[in-house]
Amino acid sequence: MESGCMLRLKIIFICIFVAMIGVARAGTYSLKNGQQITGEAISFDDHGIKFKLETGDFSERTPYDQFTQEAIRSLLADAKPHDKPYLEPLIEELPQEKAQKKEINIKPVPSPERPTKSIGIFQIFHSSVGLAILFILYVATLFAAYEVAVFRNQPYGLVIGLAAIPFLGVCSPIIFIAMPTRAVSIEEVHAAHAAPVEAVDPVAEAEAAAEAERAAAAAAEAAAAAASALPEPVVYRRGDFSFNRRFFETKFAGFFRLVPGEAEKDMVLKIKSSRGEFTGKRITKITQDELYLQTFSGAATADEMIPILEIMEAEVRHKDLA
Repeated sequence: MESGCMLRLKIIFICIFVAMIGVARAGTYSLKNGQQITGEAISFDDHGIKFKLETGDFSERTPYDQFTQEAIRSLLADAKPHDKPYLEPLIEELPQEKAQKKEINIKPVPSPERPTKSIGIFQIFHSSVGLAILFILYVATLFAAYEVAVFRNQPYGLVIGLAAIPFLGVCSPIIFIAMPTRAVSIEEVHAAHAAPVEAVDPVAEAEAAAEAERAAAAAAEAAAAAASALPEPVVYRRGDFSFNRRFFETKFAGFFRLVPGEAEKDMVLKIKSSRGEFTGKRITKITQDELYLQTFSGAATADEMIPILEIMEAEVRHKDLA
């Protein structure tokens, strides 16, 4: 029995101690609307504070902007370290606190030293940038003198030579551009284009002319013989034939192959249209309205798009025919 009484007394003392701690931590905090909240702040977040009231109930979360400065300072003094960041930005400085702050002294930024020596136009020669600018102006003056000499038909050496004089040369292009264009006499033209006349042997000249005629005749005969051995071109003209996809697929079936057959290996397809003439060895693609002909220029090839409605003539001929 005695031990049971002692146990009950301990439990009573513990409850009284816990209640005293709760009362000690509870406080009264004023709101801006004149009301007060008495209790223990148990939860802080971005939206406000939740209190455990004296009655043991829990209040709704009260926003921070409803508390007075005195209440916020009291809450900050009682708050746990991880809850203080919610309250510290809300503290407004009192006039006496502002006066206690140390005055900040702003040091003036020192200005760069200005040159004390006199600055004149000749100082440009003491700078690499200035020398580069002078060189560019000098070259531009010579180029302007050359253009003026061409435009006004003046002697190149005279205009450019005067422009090459340092400083004063800038006036050379200005003076000559203001002058009228110089007329050239017939004698000067003949002297410029005259070539020294060499003595010519009439007999040797006649023999050379005869030899050139014989070589030309032989070349013409060889070309005619080669042309006569080649097959005649086959020509299809609009009006005689209806040009459409079916016509080209039927008449030029051999030109659609990637590797030409025996009959088409030495033949080319020449198409005349309103866009011009195109010669190729293969039709790479055809639609109802367009034909793509692979043309060639040396080792290079290109696919030319030719509208079928614009085709005036299609011709199959040997590649060696002119």
